Amino acid sequence: MLSDMEYRADLYAAGDVYKDRERYYARNEVEAVDAARQLVVAHGLDHAVLYATDGNGHARRITKVGAEQ
Repeated sequence: MLSDMEYRADLYAAGDVYKDRERYYARNEVEAVDAARQLVVAHGLDHAVLYATDGNGHARRITKVGAEQ
């Protein structure tokens, strides 16, 4: 059984203004993207930049997620 991966979503308002960072666990990248989109909508923001993290401070950028995608 595979364990959940840790993800980080950096949340931005319009004009690329940084607002917040959320860390969470998901089973795969599809669920992680969906969760990031839900965070953007819930906070009323423009987009999030999603990263996969390894727990040691290293992050790999996955994608930019907007509320409309």
